[in-house]
Amino acid sequence: MLDVSFWELLIIGAIALVVVGPERLPRLMRTLGLWAGRARASFQSIRDEVEREVNIDGVQQTRRAVDREASEAKRKVTETVGQVDPTRESDESAAEKDKGDESR
Repeated sequence: MLDVSFWELLIIGAIALVVVGPERLPRLMRTLGLWAGRARASFQSIRDEVEREVNIDGVQQTRRAVDREASEAKRKVTETVGQVDPTRESDESAAEKDKGDESR
């Protein structure tokens, strides 16, 4: 992030001491520390939210891929059952139609 050495901090502190004065310098440092803490917390909150959103997108993509694979597997099983026992496929279709008629 920021690369500030000890000497740079010492120079900034000396300038602040001259400009602000020794009476108000501790209060100024507390205020700056408070602002820095709030900024850090805000950035962390934003970072966490972005990571959650990215994770949600990844989970949704995975779910879609699993759904596609499941429907493909179901289709293959149905085709295989139909090839092994052609009468069973027509029986299952009739049973599904009957269930649909009963639910209406």
